Amino acid sequence: MPEELQKDPLTRGQFLWMGALGTFVGAALTIPPAVFVLDPAIKDILQGKSDVMDEWKELGSVFDIPPGEAVTQLVEFTQKQTYDAGQPAVDRTGSNVRPLTNAVLISWKDGKVPGVLEDTDEEKPLTQTERDEIGSKLNVMSNACAHMGCPTRWSEEEKEIVCPCHGGIYDINGEHTGGPPPHGLWRYAFHITEEGDILVKHQFHVKSSNATKPYVV
Repeated sequence: MPEELQKDPLTRGQFLWMGALGTFVGAALTIPPAVFVLDPAIKDILQGKSDVMDEWKELGSVFDIPPGEAVTQLVEFTQKQTYDAGQPAVDRTGSNVRPLTNAVLISWKDGKVPGVLEDTDEEKPLTQTERDEIGSKLNVMSNACAHMGCPTRWSEEEKEIVCPCHGGIYDINGEHTGGPPPHGLWRYAFHITEEGDILVKHQFHVKSSNATKPYVV
């Protein structure tokens, strides 16, 4: 057989170059879709951003919160969609959006209605001082357990907030008192209007050294 027919048509350098080129092309085709799919998580975890729009939503009135218990209210935030297989609504900027429903637990600290509220005429606007005092006595908490995110509920019998999934227990202020959760319930940013309405934003904070914020997108 002629010698030239036995020779490998590709040199080792050419083979390695073609392998590197294939790797580059594969990465070019794979990385953009992966970043597209993971974009919400990248924004939230690495950049401290959220796809939930920065807006205040009405939650209810301070005059309707009963003493000695935690009540659940539903609120719909607006979430921008990086991708969506359905037909989402479009906001004024042309971005895809959808409602994001959150369950919020509201209670008075230690279950006690602040005296300033008991002495206030519901028909009169609240002063800034009154609003500040009322706000300092109000718990506005996520109902998601700080352990695995299961929805918690107020137990009228036990007078505590309980998680049915793994036995997490919180007091009326959302402080962790038993079970596996590492800290208390996450708390929403909120403020109170002159009319006594509670406005809440999809931002959280906790008062604990080992606390981590919830995944919000």
